[in-house]
Formats: sequence, C-alpha cells, structure tokens
Amino acid sequence: MWIEKLSNGKYKYFERYKDPYTEKWKRVSITLDSGSNRAKKEAQKLLDDKIFQALDKLKSTDRTFNSVLEEWWEIYRTQVRRASVTARTPAYRRLLENFAPETPIRNIDKAYVKKFLVNSGYTKAQLVHIKAVLNGVFDHAEELKMISSNPSKGIELPRKSTKIGEIKPVTEKFLEPVELELLLQKLYSNKNTYRAGLLAEFMSLNGCRIGEAVALQMGNYDKEKREIHIHGTLDSMIKDAEKEMTKTNSSYRTVFLSEREIQILDKIIKLNRLEASTNPNWPKTDFIFLNNRGYPIQRNSFNSSLKNANKKLNPPIPKQLSSHIFRHTLISMLAEKRIPVKAIMARVGHRDSKTTSEIYTHVTQGMKNDIADVLDKIALDRIHS
Repeated sequence: MWIEKLSNGKYKYFERYKDPYTEKWKRVSITLDSGSNRAKKEAQKLLDDKIFQALDKLKSTDRTFNSVLEEWWEIYRTQVRRASVTARTPAYRRLLENFAPETPIRNIDKAYVKKFLVNSGYTKAQLVHIKAVLNGVFDHAEELKMISSNPSKGIELPRKSTKIGEIKPVTEKFLEPVELELLLQKLYSNKNTYRAGLLAEFMSLNGCRIGEAVALQMGNYDKEKREIHIHGTLDSMIKDAEKEMTKTNSSYRTVFLSEREIQILDKIIKLNRLEASTNPNWPKTDFIFLNNRGYPIQRNSFNSSLKNANKKLNPPIPKQLSSHIFRHTLISMLAEKRIPVKAIMARVGHRDSKTTSEIYTHVTQGMKNDIADVLDKIALDRIHS
C-alpha cells in the first residue's frame, strides 16, 4: 500500500493486485481525511475488501482473447507433432500481436473475425494457419463455457482474385517421364548429389512425403516380404528432429516395393555401411536416407540440390522443383497406367486429396482423347469399307 496527499488536504490510499487471468497488475484506491496510523489500518481493510470484490466479480467470461490464446497454445504444443508447432507458430504470434490483445473473448463475434481476415493483408497460406489457430482457441473457449459458440466457425477465407496468367496448369505439379530421367541423370552424375538422386527416384516410385522418406529406418524395411513400413515422419526442416507419427492416420501404411525401390534402398544402405566402417566421424544411426555427413537429408538442402541440378540442364525443366513434385509424379505415372484413383491414394497415404484428383483427372482426360481418336478411326474405316 502507498499513500498520496491530495491538494485538498485529504489522503489517497492505493493497493495493487494481479489479475489471475491476464496476469497484469491492477490497482484499487480509497480516499480518507487522515494519514494517521489508525487511518492507514482502516484504509488497508477497505482496500482488501475492494480487491476481494473485484476478484469475486471476475469470471472466466472476462478473460481476454490473448490470455485464452496463450493457454490454448501451451496445450496444443503438447498434443501435436513438432512440424505442426513449427507451421502454426507464425500464426500464433500474429494473432497474439494483432488480433484482439485487450478484448474480452466474450465480445468477439463473427463480424469481428471476418473483418480481421479480410483486412489483415496476410497471404492465403498465412490465413489458412491463422484460421486454424482461431478455430482451436474458440473451440477451447467454448468447451470451458467462456463463450456459447465458436465465432470463427463457418467463416470462409477471403478469395483473392486470380489473373489468368497466375493460374498454374496441373502439368506443373508433376514431371513427365523424360523430365524425371534428365533430372535424375544430373543428380547421379555428381558425387555431392548422388544421395539426393537416390531419394528423388525412391519418392517418385514410392509416393512418400520427404518427411516420411527420411524417417525410414532399417527396422521399417522388410526385403524378404518386399515391404516398407511408413509409420513415422521427421520434420525435414530440423537437423535434430525426432521421429513422430505420420501426418494423418491414412499416412500410416505399409507399401509393397518394386524391384527398383529395393535396389535403391540396398544401394544407400550399402553406402551408409561403407561410410560407417571407414569414417570415424560417421554418426551411429539406423536411418536410411542420410546425407554425405551421416544425418537424415534435410528438405532445404534437398530442394537446393534439385534447383541447382535443374539449372545445369539445357534447357532447364520449366517447373517449380521441390520434394513434393516426385509424389505427384508417381500419381501421374500410375494414372497413365489406368491404376484406380483409390489404389493410388492408398499407396501415397491420402484419405482425400484435391491434388491427387486433379492430376488423375488431367492424365485420364488424355486417355479419353485417345479413345476418341480410336473411335474416329473406326468410323472412318466403316465409311470407306
């Protein structure tokens, strides 16, 4: 407690207390005629009563959005993979700084959320993460009876008008067989990118994500049964990432291996064992797809290898190359061989995928054109017979 003497001769007594939800300090005050010891004791009692009344009135519905966001974030971080935390962290920080720092969560409605999303200036990709975090926070608040319903549910992200030149054709999402062959040849021709070539070719045949590929360990490989068990993933952006569950339940799968996939696995395992026997600094690990230093291949360095190799082609492949293009390449190759879309999705670990359907539809449309050509030829033969 502290005291200030006022210009009118009276005394103002102050006391601080911490808001248990926001953890911010607040204060109450009382004015008395005297500054005597007796008055101080009376002031302390009155201030304590005021603090008690303020805390008694404070309900969970008075909590600010930021306090609930921080509480939800701590829970969320313990329940998801590190990759998910990494992906959502920028959205969490943006909301913490810009959404509704001092606003009681009960006062936030659909109009407030919609206005923020429309006027935020964030990209579509950023808004997807922001919307996901908002949904999580408001679901948490609804579960704890802070609000009656989630104000972000049912709100669509703002649609950005797209110019014709900005629409990328489906063909840019996968490599044609000749493009894949040229890229692999270039990767295999350089000692520094040879291992990247093995990984690229394996993914183009297996359909796994790069996080799933670099998480493969010796125990996941059953050569006798010709199977690989994709039961985990590594955050391919983090050097010391730990193996975690796959992205979705559908991603947890066992894949039958082709002869070439077995050859690739045996080749890189042989390379790893050779390095382990000759290089004293080679790490002890049973991960399979390792870089030249004995660590699981990281996505950034892998993508850089792809782009650098592509630059050396004459002409370069006119597509955006990244690890994911090999997954899409497999989809296109299997679609061309008339493999049913559900069988393709089972192999690549998709429960429902817009991209899979787009690529499949594009490739099978070409087959329909082939059928039309055949029918035209049949009709012409009939006319001339």
